[in-house]
Amino acid sequence: MPYPIKYIENNLVWNNEGECFAYYELIPFNYSFLSLEQKDAVHDAFRQLIAQNRDGKIHALQISTESSIRAAQERSKKSVTGRLKEIACAEIDEQTENLVASLGDTQVDYRFFLGFKLVVTDKELSVKDVGKQVKNVLYDAANAISSSFMGDFVSMPNDEIRRYSRMEKLMENKLSRRFKVRRLNKNDFGYLLEHIYGRTGTAYEDFEFTLPLKKRKHDTLVKKYDLIKPARCLIEEKQRYLHMKSEDSESYVAYFTISDVVGELDFPSSEIFYYQEQQFDFAIDTSMNVEIITNKAALHTVRNKKKELKDLDNHAWENNSETTNQVAEALDSVDELESVLDQSKESMYKLSYVVRVTAPDVEELKRRCNQVRDFYDDASIKLVRPIGDMMGLHNEFIPSSKRYMNDYVQYVTSDFLAGLGFGATQMLGERDGIYLGYNVDTDQNVYVQPAKAAQGVKGSVTNALSGAFLGSLGGGKSLSFNLLTYYAVLNGAQALILDPKSERGQWKEKLPEIADEINIVNLTSDEENKGMLDPYIIMRKTKDAESLALDVLTFLTGISSRDGKLFPVLRRAVRAVTNSETRGLLHVIDALRDDGSENALAIAEHIESFTDYDFAHLLFSNGKVQQTISLEKQLNIIQVADLVLPDKDTAPADYTTIEMLSISMLIVISTFALDFIHSDRSIFKMVGLDEAWAFLNVAQGKTLANKLVRAGRSMNAAVYFVTQNAGDVADENIKNNIGMKFAFRSTDMNEIKKTLEFFGLDSEDENNQKRLRNLENGQCLFQDLYGRVGVIKFHVMFDYLFHAFDTRPPVTGNEV
Repeated sequence: MPYPIKYIENNLVWNNEGECFAYYELIPFNYSFLSLEQKDAVHDAFRQLIAQNRDGKIHALQISTESSIRAAQERSKKSVTGRLKEIACAEIDEQTENLVASLGDTQVDYRFFLGFKLVVTDKELSVKDVGKQVKNVLYDAANAISSSFMGDFVSMPNDEIRRYSRMEKLMENKLSRRFKVRRLNKNDFGYLLEHIYGRTGTAYEDFEFTLPLKKRKHDTLVKKYDLIKPARCLIEEKQRYLHMKSEDSESYVAYFTISDVVGELDFPSSEIFYYQEQQFDFAIDTSMNVEIITNKAALHTVRNKKKELKDLDNHAWENNSETTNQVAEALDSVDELESVLDQSKESMYKLSYVVRVTAPDVEELKRRCNQVRDFYDDASIKLVRPIGDMMGLHNEFIPSSKRYMNDYVQYVTSDFLAGLGFGATQMLGERDGIYLGYNVDTDQNVYVQPAKAAQGVKGSVTNALSGAFLGSLGGGKSLSFNLLTYYAVLNGAQALILDPKSERGQWKEKLPEIADEINIVNLTSDEENKGMLDPYIIMRKTKDAESLALDVLTFLTGISSRDGKLFPVLRRAVRAVTNSETRGLLHVIDALRDDGSENALAIAEHIESFTDYDFAHLLFSNGKVQQTISLEKQLNIIQVADLVLPDKDTAPADYTTIEMLSISMLIVISTFALDFIHSDRSIFKMVGLDEAWAFLNVAQGKTLANKLVRAGRSMNAAVYFVTQNAGDVADENIKNNIGMKFAFRSTDMNEIKKTLEFFGLDSEDENNQKRLRNLENGQCLFQDLYGRVGVIKFHVMFDYLFHAFDTRPPVTGNEV
């Protein structure tokens, strides 16, 4: 069979019939967890795109390309900064070797390409235009003669290139109004052709195709050899497959085409392109060659078919025999189709649908072919592998090629084509950055760049740096948060973790490679820690210390700012201490006593009752304590080992004294985090609030959380809330400032619904509910900066990291 491509320039391809196609890559859109309304919107946009092309041909390709794992990891190394850069790069290299060992050098990505035949619009021809066309015809004739004798070059008139380039701009403008598209270039065509001819092993982004063009005054020359070079391989055609051999690869390829569509493809659930990406553990390619039949021609064809069927029906009646069910059903279908075409004035589409399956040997090819056939059977589509037609079906994948045969053509509507889910895929995270794990449905590696949101990235739906880790106990949220923080610190971030459960005290010993950059402040009830959390000691700015002191004391005493009698008294005493030379919360008691009023003495007694209670001495000092909490290291952990936090469902009015003291200390430490956030803007900073629900439950804590997330956005800092329930961060001010979201397993239906609402998903959708309820340990629902949602599995690649971050109690020696 002759090679169909005559000439390539930019994204334009001419075939030997003189047709010109413009090819684009359709940027895939995330389709997972979309609501029915969102799916309908995508369906309508695609249907209108197809329906607006009232003449010509469309060539749609879904191609399984390869992306390099090594290249992604190397790109990740380029963004590493800070004092731990050398350790980070070594860790990424080790990651790379492990990933390559388990997955191979490349991963399969699915790309989608659309080619549109450019049809010359009718217009009155001037003498000049006629002269140009005659000249082009003479050029073609001369080229045909020289080609038959020489066969070296192909010549393309520059006038024709310019004419089709102008038409292509109109086509691109029409496409880009509905979808994100990218014009193809010579490297794209080179990769497509080499892929179709069996060559593998080169990542898409690394592929280069040499196609030198020689521009002359009236025409452009290209070597024929350069055009056919990507197709160089030995093809041995068998009856039902092709055996392809090239210099460095060998493969067996089979082609399927649709013989019958035996049932209705109801939308949604008919998105074959979307579901087949998840279904198969091997790569497949798909080609759709679509010929557009105008409404008038389609109605004429349908009415002729209707006459044929009626003739069959009449013939059966005249011979006293019953009409077969097939004829009766076909008549009903033709009547319905005629009515639709007559009312909608839409075109019909002649579809040649070909599926390409490759394998390293014949036995594996049989197994894969059976899987593909079964998948399409489940979708009410019957595939056939025509004997002796493999080479013809193979050519249908080549850009600008024509349909090979009419035996298996399907007449379809734009609704059918739009419902196949072309371009729908699962995409999560970034192309490089911190490797978190993999997409459970597609096995694709998932990368994140925590600092990226604030850069105003194209396509992102949020510029919020903060994040949330949600889920019930034991689902893996703490371990996953620890992993993300660890890698962010290695990459150059500075982190502060508030750890009320004291689960990270062994990190210096368990993470020896970064021990010098770990600072653990362990605030126990020992006498040496007395007064270290006093607002006047811990805060750098006096004004901030005064505000925090007032917040702590009002929370402990229960005095509201609305209390016109008590609040002004307490406010005056705090201001007096602020204006004095020696500052500390113990001096507030002295100031109240100096006031002498009945209310002041009562408040003084109330505050003093806390000072010697359990570990309250951490909060109260005489102002002579030296501040010892320093945040100079890249990873800082503040632990208060003796905290007793209330249960999630306990109302603030029912808190015990020790629970109130515990929350007071969390408020102090969290406010201290504001100072940390306001440090160097050039360094990305992370604040992790473990057990965040404890202080989000009280008014002072919620106000503080709002301050943290708002300050974080402008100061290049992210606040991560690690908590059990989505309701804890459902406050609009916090919710709207959270970018990345991670939700681990939950079994409570109310909590599941709240979580789905938090993610912006349909909370009443049973499939969504089931998916969240059935997550395994380490798996979570993940929403990235672009609003895309999917299920990922966190991958703790190294045992020493798992042991350092695992928060489960140790197993005794007797347990098995």
